[in-house]
Amino acid sequence: MAVQLLGYILSVAGLCGLIFATFTNEWKVSGHDNDETKLVDVREGLWTKCSIYSSQLTCLTYTSIFYQPVKIQVGRSMMIISIGLAGVGVLVAVAGLECTRYLDGDDRLKDRVALTGGIFFILGGLCALTVTSWYMYEIIAEFFEMEPNVNRFIPGISLIAGFVASVLCLFGGMLLSIYSAKRMRSSSNVIKHPTPKRPEKDYV
Repeated sequence: MAVQLLGYILSVAGLCGLIFATFTNEWKVSGHDNDETKLVDVREGLWTKCSIYSSQLTCLTYTSIFYQPVKIQVGRSMMIISIGLAGVGVLVAVAGLECTRYLDGDDRLKDRVALTGGIFFILGGLCALTVTSWYMYEIIAEFFEMEPNVNRFIPGISLIAGFVASVLCLFGGMLLSIYSAKRMRSSSNVIKHPTPKRPEKDYV
């Protein structure tokens, strides 16, 4: 039960991280303060771009969907899908946990529900992991390709949080799925080979 509960907790923590990463504004930020290429303090997210120049903050909200770069559109879609999948996983998996009273009396169904919730977590984690890894690769590639006198970017805290959250969802979902699958297999073996109630008569 401890393994199952640990997987669920990690997955829920991953969901919280996905929400934080999706709706905060630091997917990529301008270089460190000691970076000579840093001209303006710029922070870009999936929804807003903010710049700080001479202590003046200016933010631009991405209101149009179709005029945004492909990575912004894909990033938004994949992160929202990952949040949706992980959210469904939270609701489904809680009914299959051994520590809850949902579906009591049918252990096999309970394990199936927990397994389904784990699969939702894995799918959500894979979606987020794909887009955060791709986004991070793009930032790092652009950093080394840009001219030295151009303001260059590095991965921000939101992007790093999204990457870590996706790993948590993936790992937590795997723990849930593997544990539930093992319980289903062991219960099926018990059903296939039941213990006789009166063995002295079965062997007469």
